[in-house]
Amino acid sequence: MSRIPICTGTTAYRRPLRVALSGLATGVLLVVGNTAARADVQLYGAVDNYVSYDSGGKGSSTQVGSGAGSTSRFGLTGTEDLGGGLESGFRLESGFTANNGTLQSSNTIFNREANVWLSSRRYGMLKLGRQFPTIFPLSSQVDPYALTKLSLMSNLAYATSDLGGSATGIDSRVANAVSYTTPDMSGFSGQVLYGFSTASASGAPAHFTGYLAQYDGQRLYAGLSYNVVRDDLSRATDHYGAGLSYKIGSSTLSLAYNRIVPSVASGRIATTYLLGATVPVGPHVFKLSVIERLVAGGGNHAFGALGGYDYQLSKRTALYARMAWINNGGASALTLDNAQTSAGRDVFVTALGVTHRF
Repeated sequence: MSRIPICTGTTAYRRPLRVALSGLATGVLLVVGNTAARADVQLYGAVDNYVSYDSGGKGSSTQVGSGAGSTSRFGLTGTEDLGGGLESGFRLESGFTANNGTLQSSNTIFNREANVWLSSRRYGMLKLGRQFPTIFPLSSQVDPYALTKLSLMSNLAYATSDLGGSATGIDSRVANAVSYTTPDMSGFSGQVLYGFSTASASGAPAHFTGYLAQYDGQRLYAGLSYNVVRDDLSRATDHYGAGLSYKIGSSTLSLAYNRIVPSVASGRIATTYLLGATVPVGPHVFKLSVIERLVAGGGNHAFGALGGYDYQLSKRTALYARMAWINNGGASALTLDNAQTSAGRDVFVTALGVTHRF
């Protein structure tokens, strides 16, 4: 996230980014007068593309994709000091597929975030609008790949396709949501979120409730999360999460536990364990995650491993490589990068890409 001068070719027309964006932020937020002029507004984002070779149970393919190193996105965020320790702010963020220029969601401009908040160091933060579910702060801390496109946590730990028709997954964002986050208390904090009726990942109306308790110290992170999604028939799916990470020097070791429990008796329960490591050495960053997913009652299981290497060309630009393998067992047919597979067949993915952040 940076304030970059906008240049028109002559020095006389250069203006700081926050001045150029004040009018845009004013229009989006319907704020009048000079409020936006006093606000700190920033443009930020990332552009990520890669080339991959995928092999599954139904053949192989080579393709260009987006989002394996970082999700391609752009956004506006702004804050205003209201005095007395009170601050207001907003965030509007849109994801896109950089290899072809299309938006991630055809009917939602700001599909990633669209919210406004009030915060206080003493009383915490109240946020309204489209935002992350409470599982996200925990998962992003313990997943070496930060829930990007090839992340094993994203693709295996939260999968519900083989748990029965009553199982409802957690959306990556919750619309029509209200959340409260406590102030930081010597590293301890909590969050509660409620999402009013909206279309879920399956397209059916759903209500979302989430809770998070976490400790974030200088080296140790520990978190517990509970989320429940209720569909239009009042069938609930419980999502439990726990995570732990510890820094040893500049390296980070992590582990995570996830459990998905549909309330309907015919639904199957999935349990997932993940181990992760991130080891930076100068401009080189080595990453590894290993995951096991077990489904009770169905005999389905999957094991996955994802190795990664990033080379930081600068603070904003990186080259990266990824190599992933998923071993499906039973009727499991989980995959990565849209590789075509079938029940019980392995999936292999290799990718080379570049990420630029601004």
